[in-house]
Amino acid sequence: MRILSPLALCLLLAAGPALAGSDFCDGGGDGPIEPEPPGAPGGGSGLASKADTDPRTSSCEVDMVMSLNGAERGIEYWRMRDLPFTTENWAVLKRSKQWPELPLEFKQISLTPVEEQTAKAGAAAARPAPPIGVPLSGGRSTFLEWSFVPADNKSEISRVLALTVFATDNGPILRADWMIPPRRNWSYADKPATLPSVIESQSAALTDEAQAATLSVSLLHDGDHVRVGVGQPVRQWLSFALPSGQWQPLRLRNGLLLGTPLAEGMGLKVNWPSLRARQLNQDPGDGGGGDARTPTGPRAD
Repeated sequence: MRILSPLALCLLLAAGPALAGSDFCDGGGDGPIEPEPPGAPGGGSGLASKADTDPRTSSCEVDMVMSLNGAERGIEYWRMRDLPFTTENWAVLKRSKQWPELPLEFKQISLTPVEEQTAKAGAAAARPAPPIGVPLSGGRSTFLEWSFVPADNKSEISRVLALTVFATDNGPILRADWMIPPRRNWSYADKPATLPSVIESQSAALTDEAQAATLSVSLLHDGDHVRVGVGQPVRQWLSFALPSGQWQPLRLRNGLLLGTPLAEGMGLKVNWPSLRARQLNQDPGDGGGGDARTPTGPRAD
């Protein structure tokens, strides 16, 4: 297994194509079919297709698994998927069945090299579970930022929720950091010289006693709080207070923001089950979002 150095990774990313379209999602091809209303563009009949899936309504998948030929397959694993909370995107989100919750499912968590996984498999089985928030070993990846600003949308003051997955000997752990960034539209993806001030951190195991096959979290803006629900149905909420109930979401960013170096086949793959591809535009549009430019690559710490 070949692990790229930070320099080699930057060169690879620089050689890659520009941002693939303006869609927040990578697609996935397993979205639910919903009938088009009669008279819809394309001649909607009001009837659903007999097929099980429809590529026009494919699921909203974000593939952050490192692949040296990812660009050839049209999946730039390193790109930032930005969801600015524009008027248009608000309208799409509010039509989802789970709104105001935004559920997210982990389809793949591969942050430990295969050789290391094999060597530790036997020893880990007999080891007691560690305290939450104290990973014994393995990699980590900060993969999501959700920023909030006052309702007037003009201040430089903001708050950011950052989610990080830790690979441990006893299963993945999710850590949520509630932060004050040094400026509006701040992001780990920009490799900033000034880091945010962390107000509070909370952690939870992503697997329960039954070791559920689907690892899920839910994002919720609940008045004057921002919450992260663990499990489906939610079995634990991680909650963080906003300065007031007048604050609004600015941007949700999903991508490889910060973490340990990755080798081929390592990374994260997530699905947003309440969202569909080709409906959420990364363009900031009416000023509701951040910078959707192509990043220089994930930062390793």
